[in-house]
Amino acid sequence: MRFCLLVALTLLLGNCSGQGVASQDPNAPVKILISQMYVTVKNESGLALNDVEIAIIPIGRTTVFNKFLGRIENAESRNVMLGDFIGRDGTPFNLRAIKPRSVEVKGKDVKGQEHTAEVPWQ
Repeated sequence: MRFCLLVALTLLLGNCSGQGVASQDPNAPVKILISQMYVTVKNESGLALNDVEIAIIPIGRTTVFNKFLGRIENAESRNVMLGDFIGRDGTPFNLRAIKPRSVEVKGKDVKGQEHTAEVPWQ
């Protein structure tokens, strides 16, 4: 009985320990924070980023929901409401109807180097 309780407790603690922690490199040039209302992107690359695009990728990749931001200056953060993301067919993103897998950000710095970051949805 004690062994079963110990195994169950170990599994429970193991599954709960990683909640709320994004698996993102602390030295990543682009930081992504996901909240209930917004996706926040912060440029920490040292240079301005051009052609920045954020994508919410659902499970199964049926329809990817995108938002084009354009330019983000160095050390600038930008909040994007979840309802501002639009699918290729014009469908707005709805968290009640879509189960997201991850958020991806792509952009090029002013020297032409591409920066990509992806974090799992929490």
